[in-house]
Amino acid sequence: MIKAYQIVHDDITREQRDPGFEPLENSNSTEPDWYEYWPIRNYLHTMPLDESTLYGFVSPRFKEKTGLSADKVRRFIQSSEDADVYIFSPFPLHGTSFLNVVEHMDFFFRGFMEHGGNFFRQFDQTLDVRNMVNNSSNTVFSNFFFAKPVFWREWLRICDQLFEETKDARHPLNSKCSYAKDNGDLKILPVKVFVVECVASYVLATSKRFSSISYPFQSMPSSDAHSSLAHENARLDDLKRQWEKTRQPQILRQYRLEQNRVIGLAWPGQEPPDFDLPQAL
Repeated sequence: MIKAYQIVHDDITREQRDPGFEPLENSNSTEPDWYEYWPIRNYLHTMPLDESTLYGFVSPRFKEKTGLSADKVRRFIQSSEDADVYIFSPFPLHGTSFLNVVEHMDFFFRGFMEHGGNFFRQFDQTLDVRNMVNNSSNTVFSNFFFAKPVFWREWLRICDQLFEETKDARHPLNSKCSYAKDNGDLKILPVKVFVVECVASYVLATSKRFSSISYPFQSMPSSDAHSSLAHENARLDDLKRQWEKTRQPQILRQYRLEQNRVIGLAWPGQEPPDFDLPQAL
């Protein structure tokens, strides 16, 4: 069974909701700076969950980002093997062009590696997020995934820890950052929102407890500039898988060389990333 929800904020998003998704109301949020995390959190804390049911909570822009309808999501899940998590992650080049989702966030919001790494390391003192690997099978952007309660509980445990820690207004993850939307407008959000977006990828990359199946990343929509890099996209993903499997230094060096070239093509004018980042304390 699949319980599929689309979060709605106002009359516009209610009108635009895919009728194949049930509405999940967020118009009267008491914690608006948490965005979609807040209605998901409330649902998971208050509703009875069936252990064999898949639950998913997508934002109003799900079809815009993925090109998928609720019906296509259901058909993909029903035609796939059984798994704990089914991933419908957009922006494929964003996923392959960085070793993991924390590195990806640090490219756009410098300092994220340090503060995000500090947060995630408390769950595993041996973890150095610089070496964590997310490939196309376990990269989740925008929290576009459907999962059984066993996975949602782990996701919620980590997110709730973030919620408790950031009650202190001085916490660095309460700082604000801005990003450019597709139309060029700047949107300002607290960093903690982007940490929430990393949680599913972090859990899948560091735990062997959960099985996952991803919608083919090559089938996700891309901008014209990124679509022209389809070969490089596949090559970067393959190199990450090879390095994760073998940990051979030459494979990582090759990935870094090709990564720098692709980043220069995909995001021209952006300052190149510094991969010699200090270890998160």
